[in-house]
Amino acid sequence: MSQHKHRPYCISRRDLLLLSLGLALLPERMLASNHQPRSIVWEPFIAQMKRLADGAAGDKINHKLIALQGKQLLQQLNIDSAEFAAAVNEAFESGNQYWVWQRMVKQENINGGILNIDREQFVQLHDHPGATGMLRILSGEVEVWQFDQVRFNTGSDGRSIAELKRVSHRILSSGDTAVLTPDVGNIHALKAVSKQCSMLDFFIPPYKRSQRSWYQPINKDWYGRKTITCLSIPQHEFIMT
Repeated sequence: MSQHKHRPYCISRRDLLLLSLGLALLPERMLASNHQPRSIVWEPFIAQMKRLADGAAGDKINHKLIALQGKQLLQQLNIDSAEFAAAVNEAFESGNQYWVWQRMVKQENINGGILNIDREQFVQLHDHPGATGMLRILSGEVEVWQFDQVRFNTGSDGRSIAELKRVSHRILSSGDTAVLTPDVGNIHALKAVSKQCSMLDFFIPPYKRSQRSWYQPINKDWYGRKTITCLSIPQHEFIMT
């Protein structure tokens, strides 16, 4: 019986060139589908977010680009790292009967932290004028409605009336992200679906709280409607109600 020596597997130079050529011809989306986002810890993450915010200063701001790049950074952040845990522990905490806010950074061009909402707590429809916002769910689930304002007028009683068109209605779970810009989806509402929901929330540039408005739907069954009519209530008047 003859003996056969098993040659170790090897690839010839010709085969290597053909393989390289084949990879070069693959559609970009096929190669990208196997690419996992690079994980980064808190300090590099917040440094890049601040650079993004500093580059967004001025009158001409590309809000779509800010939303895209900010969302990518949120997806890359390693929330299981010791660095992130330490940053959370050092956060300044404030809140009210509806939510708890853990502020992690607040500067001229950026504001960010963790928003915590308990089950059945509802953050009523409101806006963040002039701001691009991006969030990542850290834990739990939250139902999110986003609207654009399509019409605004004053009623016979002098109250401001806004007609809103829904652009998104989703339930976000841990790891999911969402964005809003001054032009798309800026008016939004949040409701915790799970026992508790935490989300990392950033605004570039920060909105002026005094300019924020709250929207009170005229119809109580607005949750499933694509267009709704609301009373538009300025921040200072909403606090008094």
